[in-house]
Amino acid sequence: MKDRATWGGLAALAIWSLSVALMRGMSESLGTLTGPALASLLGGGLALVWMKLQGESPALMLDLPPRYLWGCGFLFVVTNITLYLAIGACSERAQTLVVGLVNYLWPALTVALSVPILKRRARWTLPLGVLTAVAGTAYAMLGAGGYSSPSPYALGMAFAAALSWGLYSNLARLWGSAERGAVPLFVLATAAGLGLLRWLNPEVSHWTLKGILETCTLGVASLMAAYALWDWGMRRGSHALLGVCSYFVPVASTVLTSLYLGVKPGLNVLLGCALVVAGALLSRWSLIED
Repeated sequence: MKDRATWGGLAALAIWSLSVALMRGMSESLGTLTGPALASLLGGGLALVWMKLQGESPALMLDLPPRYLWGCGFLFVVTNITLYLAIGACSERAQTLVVGLVNYLWPALTVALSVPILKRRARWTLPLGVLTAVAGTAYAMLGAGGYSSPSPYALGMAFAAALSWGLYSNLARLWGSAERGAVPLFVLATAAGLGLLRWLNPEVSHWTLKGILETCTLGVASLMAAYALWDWGMRRGSHALLGVCSYFVPVASTVLTSLYLGVKPGLNVLLGCALVVAGALLSRWSLIED
């Protein structure tokens, strides 16, 4: 079962590598809040249907530890909403690469936060690894690729997403159950939060076929499948292996996002991406296995 859960986590990482590109494309047509709200509603709803088809009662999720339901649920919602806001705040497509890279600080942050949360032991090089990853995002913001840097708001939202997901990944293991998670509920809570923001901040939506397809793909693949697979992998799979593999997601995401959006990453983004990966790997190496 541990191997299957680990493979599930790896599949989630593969799906997420394209998620930033889909989020940007969706936000350009349906809007920063409308598209994500619909995608979350679709993903959460289908996840509940899938549970019923598997003979599981969705009501069992309510029996999970309250700390997991409320604490991890809150972090899950914050992660998604802040990332959508960050990507939607980019004034041009090329900025999405930088914002995505800031979000991918989460592997290094996950390792660093495992020390106080999961009581992992670490070498003195752990802070150096985290600082290397942060330096990579800072270098990517230099704008050497011929485009302007994202706004402080977009960068702040992306960092908030990275930090909250790092916390979630550790606390889900500490507070959650090895038998099941509550990802469908968390996705639906995200839809409710985005829907509330959409009601408070009306926006214009252009209902193009491309935007609708991106919304459906994001809802089914990234929100229904990937989050459930990652939650399963972190609770029952190899925490260490998934952590190592997650460090290479920034590379895959940068390449796929640039191809999908038709933008050429500047040298600063490529070198920054390399530093983020190197910092994450150094952080992982710094952990002392018990």
